[in-house]
Amino acid sequence: MSKKTLIYTEGKSDKNFLSWCLDVWEYQAHFDIIHVEGKDKLFSDEFYEKIEDILTNNNPRYKQVCIIFDADIKEENQESDAGFDDKLKHIYEKFKEKGIDFLEEQIFLFPNNQDDGDLETLLLKIAKHDEFLKCFEGYLECIKNKEHHEPIKNIRKNMLYAYLEALGLENLTKTNIGVFDDKGKIKEKHKEEYEKLKEAIDFSSNSLIPLKDFLGRFAENK
Repeated sequence: MSKKTLIYTEGKSDKNFLSWCLDVWEYQAHFDIIHVEGKDKLFSDEFYEKIEDILTNNNPRYKQVCIIFDADIKEENQESDAGFDDKLKHIYEKFKEKGIDFLEEQIFLFPNNQDDGDLETLLLKIAKHDEFLKCFEGYLECIKNKEHHEPIKNIRKNMLYAYLEALGLENLTKTNIGVFDDKGKIKEKHKEEYEKLKEAIDFSSNSLIPLKDFLGRFAENK
């Protein structure tokens, strides 16, 4: 069995979205995805040892590793690494502290690997029924005008789930456990839902070309 590429991403919504993309683009056999539940966990010893093993070609399952995180939006995030350039620098420096030279070519930051934003920024561009998302954007603007509120980034993370649930695809807002078989293909009993997903999200959108090209390089590098 040929080795795969391991993707580290931040949260469950990121993992779910990437899983759908990999299936639609037929890249699923080349990747596994782990969500680390917060970017700083990626630099803990728990993940460091595995990443080092992969990069030094000492891992029996994975040939390569890549990171897909949010670039984040400076105005909505108080963290010093918010924004594309700062986030890229932060990831590189954190690995450098661990003695790892992690290549920029192995990092993709939502929405398009060049601008500030996040998965939800990308979703606004690829949703086929953007009127639902405009409602959510209005909700966020209302919250921003309140004196006390949680970080907008955390609230924005509900956008993907709210969109799918509004279209009757609430089952896809759960984890993907049991949805894919051991070859990364969608199980027969879930295929109808995934066909409906294609009616909700434009997986052929030009806005997804940067992500598709990024993943494609790893899929082709057998």
